[in-house]
Amino acid sequence: MRQISIKTFTAQITIGLIRGYSNIKISIPEFKESLLLAQQEIQKQYNIALSAKLALCEIFFLGQDEPSVELQFIQYPKFPQEIAALKKAIAKLTEILMIELEQNRIVIVFSDETIMLEQSEAIDPNILIKTHPLTNE
Repeated sequence: MRQISIKTFTAQITIGLIRGYSNIKISIPEFKESLLLAQQEIQKQYNIALSAKLALCEIFFLGQDEPSVELQFIQYPKFPQEIAALKKAIAKLTEILMIELEQNRIVIVFSDETIMLEQSEAIDPNILIKTHPLTNE
């Protein structure tokens, strides 16, 4: 049996299943269709095929209780890519999904850094937070 070993790379994003800060739910079939279109766009733009592991979860934070999907990506040994190219492709896929699914903020957790993408400073009105810990506002 052949064994292929490469340096580990992982990335994970969690995407809420509520459009914006509304009560409009995103179904799993709708989510998968958006993901497929985003994957196709990434393949077209970057020639990178991003396989994603999808797991249902919840975002729970100070009053926010949102059904969500966690996407996990790896450096697939059969089709290895440069890490910088993978990161760029995953960030672009995240942007596409943010726009399509009307998400304001998504965090990408790479194996070596964490990046937050946000479209505005708005906060979910369900989150009960009064001050910002760094500015005391």
